[in-house]
Order: sequence, then structure tokens, then C-alpha cells
Amino acid sequence: MKSSRRLPSFPALILLLFILPAVLGGSEGYSWNGLHSYAAEKEGRYKSGMALYRNLAPAVEARELGDCDFALAIVFPEMLRYNGIRNWLEFLATKAVYTLSPSFPGCTIGHFQMNVSFAETIERYVSISPILKAKYPDIDYGGSNRTFGERSQRVGRINCVAGETDYLYAFIDICTEKFSLRELGDEDRLVLLATAYNAGMSRSKKDLERVSTLNSYPNGLNSRKSKWNYAAIALEFYQDRKAEPAR
Repeated sequence: MKSSRRLPSFPALILLLFILPAVLGGSEGYSWNGLHSYAAEKEGRYKSGMALYRNLAPAVEARELGDCDFALAIVFPEMLRYNGIRNWLEFLATKAVYTLSPSFPGCTIGHFQMNVSFAETIERYVSISPILKAKYPDIDYGGSNRTFGERSQRVGRINCVAGETDYLYAFIDICTEKFSLRELGDEDRLVLLATAYNAGMSRSKKDLERVSTLNSYPNGLNSRKSKWNYAAIALEFYQDRKAEPAR
């Protein structure tokens, strides 16, 4: 006779990885270094990120491409690091160098901190899918960077809300198919999508599951300054939004 007990979901397993050491070892602080832990230590950045979310959400929702809070949860860790002045300088630097040298990967720019090589990758996936081409008609370069105009306009696209929103939702659709995520619940899917956005969509699903348990925020996997878990920040942001009264 089969057991009727259900296995814990993927986010729950991640949570246990961080809770058990705290319970068994009596360690101080937060259990798994997610958004609540980050907000307690970086209150100013958290407030700036939330202000940016409230400012962008209506425009993202107006694109009518899917669940706004789900999509913004994936990039909320990037929104926490967004700085308008720094972004403007990095936008100018990327536009100047990339338009002259297509091999330049560019800085990460825009509210969602995308770079041009990410945009090129998304465009190549869109170009081979009739469904995605119909859904995202403005993502139409096919990853080509041969002309000055293509490169210049691509930089502009990932630095404006409409353009970066299209690329974000296309990323969600592409990774959902690539990693067979449709059978997962929203939270499980979000963990893997956020990890792919942060660590790279070229990784295998198994590797993304491994990386999703590691602290990589804000300075990458190999930095001791990375005290937080990117996927945990994204997941707690999404859970907080779902716990709010309906808008």
C-alpha cells in the first residue's frame, strides 16, 4: 500500500537546509538569508527596491503578459541594487562601447539589470519559435548584432520598462519550456527561474537546483560578501505580495 504522505515541495526543502543548522546548532540570525534577513540589515535598499516595485508594477501589468508579481519577484533582487545615477552612467558606457564593438558584453543596465548578451540570447530563442515571435513582436532582431542600429536599439530596449519587461517574460516562457517547469507549483517554478536569471540559463536543471541552495547575493557565488540567497529573496518577495490584500 502506498503511503499517503506527500513529500515537501522544493522551496520547503531549501528552507529546511537553512533552518536545521539554526535549530540544531543554536546559531544566531535569520534562518535562510532571504528578503526578510536582507531588509533587516539593508533597510534603505529594501525601501528603495519596494518603491521601485510600486512605481514599475502598473507599467509591467499593462503589458498583459502574465502574473506581474511573479515576474517581478524573479528580478526583485536586481531591483534592490538599482541606482538611477549609476545606471545612467553604465547605460552611456554600454551604448558607446557596444555600438562600436559587438563583442563587448556590456554592463548590466535597466531596472532588471540585463546585459546585451542576455538580450541576444533571448532574441535567438524567440526567432525560432512562431509562438514566441507572435507573443513578442518587438523582440525581432534574432540575436543579430551586425549593424550599428541593431546594437544601439538593443541597448535602449533593455533600459526601458516596455523593452525589459518583454525580455523578462520571454525569459520566463523560454526557461519554463527548457527546464520542463509547467508541472511545478508557482513557488517551485519561481525558485528555479530566479536561479536561472541570476546564475545563467545555460546551466542544467540539476545544476540550477544545486545553485538555488547557495548564497550568491549580492556579489556572486565565490564572494564571502554574498550573505544572501538570491532565490530566497525572490521567493519571500512573492510570498509577501501574495499575502497582501488584493489590489
